[in-house]
Amino acid sequence: MSNYERVSGRNAVRETLKSGRNINKLYISENHDSGLVNIIKMAKSKGISIKKTNRHKLDSIAGNPHHQGVIALCSPVETVSLRELTDKLNKKEGKSLVVILDNITDPHNAGAIIRSAYCAGADGVIMQNRRSASIGEGMYKSSAGALEYIDICEVSNISQTIDALKKEGLFVVGLDMDGENYYDIDYDMPLAIVVGAEGKGLGRLVKEKCDFISSIPLKNNFDSLNASVAAGIVLFEAVKCR
Repeated sequence: MSNYERVSGRNAVRETLKSGRNINKLYISENHDSGLVNIIKMAKSKGISIKKTNRHKLDSIAGNPHHQGVIALCSPVETVSLRELTDKLNKKEGKSLVVILDNITDPHNAGAIIRSAYCAGADGVIMQNRRSASIGEGMYKSSAGALEYIDICEVSNISQTIDALKKEGLFVVGLDMDGENYYDIDYDMPLAIVVGAEGKGLGRLVKEKCDFISSIPLKNNFDSLNASVAAGIVLFEAVKCR
């Protein structure tokens, strides 16, 4: 089991089945309801081994009780290199849109941002391969399966990655509390949106490399939004500008 990654939750497993990713085995609650019937049919049509088991065993496999009665053991998600991603950007029609995660350590936040990026039509999500959330079960579930469909690029250094993207003609907008109002920026350009960690915000060097700093005005004396909420707001403002 250690050679496989776990995907749990109905939406995440359903999207994993649709994506064609290799699934070694599907664990299903032996007392499953009608909501899992379609997932079982999809798995059977693909010849995937299905194991019915009790809730205690499912809790043990998932490491938590939030699996919704279904767990898939899958091959790891394939990531792309920065060069592969930029090659795709150069070949596409229209303006590029990528999202960069700067030291986001919460996998649920990372997954939610990936979900918003995919729904907004972004070309890819770039994240650091250390000191950040790892690609795993929490990220799968919070992305609701979007992780299967958008290019994920892992890099060792965000600042150097921003330099490389600028050389490819992208402009970089960082989300931070002390920038311009987000609706005053014209996002109609090849664009990379950088989202910083909650509480800490953007790293100093990363912030210095941004072409623009975008801020969401808040009321009622609150000083920040959840990182995934902020990312979604600015992403869809960028889509509107296009």
